[in-house]
Amino acid sequence: MDEAVGVILAAVDAGEKITIYGDFDVDGVASTSIMVELLRGLGAECDWFIPDRIDGYGLNDDAIRAIGARGTRLVITVDCGVGSVGPVALARELGMKVVVTDHHQPGADLPDCPILHPEVSGYPFKELCGAAVAWKLACAIRRARGLNPSLDEKDLDLVGLATVADVMPLVGENRRLVREGVAVGRRAERIGLRALMKESRVEPARLTAEDFGFRLGPRINAAGRMYRADAGVELFLADSDERADEIGVELGRANLDRRKVEREVGTAAEAARRELDDPDAAALVVAGEDWHPGVIGIVAGRLAREHGRPAVVIAIGDGVARGSARSVPGLDLHLAISECSDLLETFGGHKAAAGIGILPGRIDEFRRTLGKAVVEQIGTELQMPKLRIDAIVGGDDLGLPLAEEFELLAPFGQANRSVTLLVPGARICDVREIGEGKHARFTLNSGGRKAAGICFGRTSFGVGEDDPVDVAAELSVNHWNGSVEPQVKLDEVFPVVQKEGSEPLPGCEALEWWDRFEVALADAGSQPVGDSANSAASEGGSRSSTGTGGLPGVRIAELVSSGESLAIGTADSIRRWRDLGGAAGLGRFREDAAVGAIWSGSPASRLEVVGGLSDGGVLVFEFSQLESRPDLVSGFDNVATLDSPCSPGQDQGLGLGDGLIHPLAGSSELEFTRRSVAHRFDHTGRLRQLFKNLKDADQLRGELLRNVLVGPPEDPLSPEGAATQVRILGEVGLIRTDGRGDARSLGVVSSGKVNLDDSPTFAGQAERQKEQLEFLRQPKKSMN
Repeated sequence: MDEAVGVILAAVDAGEKITIYGDFDVDGVASTSIMVELLRGLGAECDWFIPDRIDGYGLNDDAIRAIGARGTRLVITVDCGVGSVGPVALARELGMKVVVTDHHQPGADLPDCPILHPEVSGYPFKELCGAAVAWKLACAIRRARGLNPSLDEKDLDLVGLATVADVMPLVGENRRLVREGVAVGRRAERIGLRALMKESRVEPARLTAEDFGFRLGPRINAAGRMYRADAGVELFLADSDERADEIGVELGRANLDRRKVEREVGTAAEAARRELDDPDAAALVVAGEDWHPGVIGIVAGRLAREHGRPAVVIAIGDGVARGSARSVPGLDLHLAISECSDLLETFGGHKAAAGIGILPGRIDEFRRTLGKAVVEQIGTELQMPKLRIDAIVGGDDLGLPLAEEFELLAPFGQANRSVTLLVPGARICDVREIGEGKHARFTLNSGGRKAAGICFGRTSFGVGEDDPVDVAAELSVNHWNGSVEPQVKLDEVFPVVQKEGSEPLPGCEALEWWDRFEVALADAGSQPVGDSANSAASEGGSRSSTGTGGLPGVRIAELVSSGESLAIGTADSIRRWRDLGGAAGLGRFREDAAVGAIWSGSPASRLEVVGGLSDGGVLVFEFSQLESRPDLVSGFDNVATLDSPCSPGQDQGLGLGDGLIHPLAGSSELEFTRRSVAHRFDHTGRLRQLFKNLKDADQLRGELLRNVLVGPPEDPLSPEGAATQVRILGEVGLIRTDGRGDARSLGVVSSGKVNLDDSPTFAGQAERQKEQLEFLRQPKKSMN
């Protein structure tokens, strides 16, 4: 640093002409503006030079000769130069001094001059952009001149803009630079930035890092992409509102032109990809005559995102081919391209992006060589960006307090993305197009709560207003027409598996079914098998309760995604399994989760999987099963009661084991439980249907009898439940039964009117129903 400062101040004091040599992107423009403004303020004769994009990135011999011819004695590079060994040597031969400031990946050989570079200079934070390096040099120069350090702050708006626009990771020092840059930008003291915000419709007081990246940055880049980057430097150095406004409008037009050309080149590039011998090669390299070089970087980025492959888009014109490359997650693009350096005329860049110069005749060989280098690094699998979810929330959470908390985590960007929320089982309604049909506003409905939403670049979601969807979105604070409200910004929509798509829960095969039926039928007691008030759980349990709160669906999604094992207690497994979407519905919250369900009629082989699911899996079960198996869920980390337990035995069985119990049942779930209890013990309707079937057939036996006893697949009876039905009809003298197992037969012996209360089994069932409904009316104590 000291050597560079000394060289620069010596040139200033000697009255030598100084040229700032920049780059044509936002980082280069901001860096150039910072240095020119500083040196002119010190009284130096200072101009700038930014090469045309067609001439390529960085120093070149022709530019050095042109600069020397106009009397320059000192060249200061910004955002370029660390790889320009030859051009720097040429400058020195022509009698010019050079100071290089850069942040791009250095090569094995370095220019013979003072260099400021985060890596080369041994700076502790390696991820600075070019403008940040130039700013640090400017700060050092001001200190050497004894100027007030408070002047350093005024350039942070450009540093913040460049850091975000150059997609630098917003971690470490970059977070501070961008945060302070946003604060300086909000004051709108720089005339050019104020004009740019005006043209971009950004309210200065509400400026964000996102505005740097998506509104202001693209307009500066558009000038360099479409015709001249000088417009951006002129804008930032403007000293009148009138001139700044003129340039701002000019940049707006350039951005519109850029979008049009980008669409044209993008379409041509995709067509060229499809015509390749291997359109799904490990590296996508496409080339075209007269493609505008100003948009090939954007097109390369889109190809990489859409196809999960690193992409190089090459523009060929007048016998010259220049390309722009973009990487995919996990690939060091600069390293991969360096493996092809003998095929290239020029190349430079970093892990995520690079530029190349190549002879047109070598493009095919470059494609093959780059593909091999990519495979060596990351293999042949697609490298698609994955959507990472930070938290699962319901409609109650999508309010202003949480949105304001998230704002405290800003600035968001590369390596510090905004918080992504998953809203499961929501509905999207009231969709309306905005922004000339390019974007959409909508209402997100979750658990009866509504939140305003917006989606950019998409106007339809492929679902109806009544279709349940999982929504991945960001929550932010929206300022509009003087009001402040939370806003959901949609990232992705995932349709939820519909109820009819869930696989049914299997029942017993014939042999096991008849065995269980016979055991239950032989039990002459009044209590139904599998639902007796078993006291084995009377010792209670050690689980702690989390209390209540939140939507049940949201809490279940959170628990499944946690990676811990989860048992979900229900009043009716078959119906709740359909409601939850089956294995696909629950498994969507964690790809590696093993999911299963059991009901009172599950076969013994099915019950054996419970132990395996307690190791990180998910189990849906019926509370009634705890009466005969009180330790059923004792091995699970978490037990969630989607419905309400119906007896002391069930309650105590839930508490067995270590971990937590999560009471989720609200008023609607409690009502579902009451209906389930009433349905389970009110046998009158089923008995009438069974008696009618027997009467119509006169006599039933074997598989036909079993089908009648089981009932409809959407509401089947277990073997024990079917035995209860047969016992009741037998106790009141309406039927006869002979045989055993699949040889058993049933027939009607009387059609006379009977009183079902005369059946001890029926009376016992009625008493059991009364007990459980009474238990549900009692206030529940939380476990501690």
